Amino acid sequence: MSFTNKEWPLALRLALFANALFFLADTQPTWAIDQLTYMDFVARLTDLERLANPIVPGEKTFASTSYDRGMLHDPQTNIYRNWGANDDGGGCIRREGNAQVMVDLKGPGVLWRIWSARADNGHVKIFLDDKETPVADKPFAAYFDDLENTFPGLAKTLSRGRNEFVPISFAKSCKVVVEEGWGRYFHCTHTLFPEGTQVQPFPGFTPEVIANLKRASDTWDNRGASPYGVDTTLAREKRTLTIQSGQSESLSLRGAGAIRTLRVTPLELPQSKIAQEDILRELTISMFWDGETSPSVWAPLGDFFATSPGMNPFKTLTMGCVENAFYSHWYMPFASDAQIMFTNDGEEPRQLEVELETVELEQSTAARLLRFGAVWHSDDFAGLAENRFMRRGGDRWPDWPLLVMEGKGRYVGMAEHIWKFGGWWGEGDEKFFVDGEKFPSTVGTGSEDYIGYAWAADPPFNTFDSALAAVSRMRPDANEDTSVCRFHVCDDVPFLSSFQGFIEVMPNSDCRPCVYDACVYWYADRGMKRPYPIVPLAERRHPRPSAEQIDVVPLTMQIPKPPADAIEGEQLAVIGVDSGKTWVQNMSTYRDGLWTGDAQLIWTEGNQGDSIEIEFSVLADGDYELLAVFTKAVDYGIFKFAIDDKPLGSVVDLHATTVTTTGEISLGTMRLAKGLHRFKVTSVGRNENTKGGHGSGDYLFGLDYLRLSK
Repeated sequence: MSFTNKEWPLALRLALFANALFFLADTQPTWAIDQLTYMDFVARLTDLERLANPIVPGEKTFASTSYDRGMLHDPQTNIYRNWGANDDGGGCIRREGNAQVMVDLKGPGVLWRIWSARADNGHVKIFLDDKETPVADKPFAAYFDDLENTFPGLAKTLSRGRNEFVPISFAKSCKVVVEEGWGRYFHCTHTLFPEGTQVQPFPGFTPEVIANLKRASDTWDNRGASPYGVDTTLAREKRTLTIQSGQSESLSLRGAGAIRTLRVTPLELPQSKIAQEDILRELTISMFWDGETSPSVWAPLGDFFATSPGMNPFKTLTMGCVENAFYSHWYMPFASDAQIMFTNDGEEPRQLEVELETVELEQSTAARLLRFGAVWHSDDFAGLAENRFMRRGGDRWPDWPLLVMEGKGRYVGMAEHIWKFGGWWGEGDEKFFVDGEKFPSTVGTGSEDYIGYAWAADPPFNTFDSALAAVSRMRPDANEDTSVCRFHVCDDVPFLSSFQGFIEVMPNSDCRPCVYDACVYWYADRGMKRPYPIVPLAERRHPRPSAEQIDVVPLTMQIPKPPADAIEGEQLAVIGVDSGKTWVQNMSTYRDGLWTGDAQLIWTEGNQGDSIEIEFSVLADGDYELLAVFTKAVDYGIFKFAIDDKPLGSVVDLHATTVTTTGEISLGTMRLAKGLHRFKVTSVGRNENTKGGHGSGDYLFGLDYLRLSK
């Protein structure tokens, strides 16, 4: 690997240093703030530099939502129950008469965001600091309507999802209540500050408040432009890089400073959209801070800029793609040096036009700031007990990791790409475990709800963008790739020891194939390692999705495959049934067992003493051990077995309190000649704890597969 090291011109550096001294003299940082005014919260809506400030112990950002309260964690066993519960529209903290309590917080804090999928005419009431008179009391739909009319950048309807980011601060408490008829589904995102922090309560919509909120709203509406404002004294540099196949080119910065804007324009791309998509996965971006040998940032080029596959136009406050150029406005400080490396893993040379906007910082200040990080991955369960996340038998299913990392920092967002064909992909909720929480402090109600839209979007399916969220790619029929992003600027999630962010992966059965990947963004203490490895090119490119690729699903959804010499029960011929009936049962909804092929041969309504006979084939003469996997459940019986009327082994009791599988059981060894044979299953009784199967009998039998082992 080779790279080119390019320095800023000396004259430009000296001029910038002089300007930086003037800038720094007026803006010395203070990390822990004892007093916060309402205007501080308004400023935080657009302040990207703040994200690099060190974490303040005691500050906590989380959400109150309508998630299904059937989701449970057992602290005694550390087992999660009903973890994919999906009745997410009506949950609440508690009910008070006909009203529901959405939010009930104690301490100084701020309510950042309210979202709803269906805001109707029941009133929403917001009470602050234990006062009996609410600061807001109006129909829930009108609450959103009025904010959209006044602050259209801060309040938007995104494909049926109602969103507003007008901060409501409080000194001692915040309670949000909705009355009967309010609608369905809500998210309320909020931050609590350390005890003793003096917070100015929301003063109401005074002329000063309205003017400041409108300025913030205008900045959000003008997304794509620099949120830092116009400043002709900043250092700007533009380079054209030619990157040979298998090589890298770099831009290097020396001294203490921060990157404020990065623009990258891929040059001379082919006309073919599919070829462009491949190229933007072949090209990668890496960033190294302060002498790092392993990058804090690594991602395929397009994915880093929060859209994939290809170049899809969208604009947010932090990142976007406009006029065939990508941009990032993340604030990226460094204390001694920085390096931005572009690598070409494709077979042809590529050209990039790269623009940087930087400022210089005092070295002591830069040394204390957090470092920006980002990484792309797909199905990477590093640091986790992978088996707990499998659809088969995993108590943590359907959680899929966005970001799992140790240390101190703040989570600031993600871009998710869903490579798919067919139906709905986004039923899963976001879940954020902060600092070792056993139950997440944020549990969402659906992937599209986290982004900010609702009801799987609005047919015909449209793309959209906003200051903190976008759907940058979606076909009008929604059949293929979808690309979404959600950023946290005011509502970042700080953590002191660890962050585990998940989004549930549970695509509908008509959404096949389906594979998820994500680029996640954070700030962290210097020296914290990127939690996921660099992904080889072969593992980050896919062919175009089609209905024929039905078996391509996320790791957590994959169907167990049988051993090569197994004979699937559902493929065997039943040649005799004394009583009842046999049929093939789909087992995909039962999560406590492992059925290869997601199916079994089942015998129902049989009587004690009766049998079924199944025909199987032997390819060559020999001595064979017969192995089998059966189903166990509360209404399954006790059985004996024979081959060609010759008894096999001992009886097997298939009773269990859950629907599961036995694992491979040896039924004995027998000499078998080449040709067809009869496997006989006879019901001999039932367990004393067996419960009737609602008309299916008390002697149910299920066969996953047989296997003959020499």
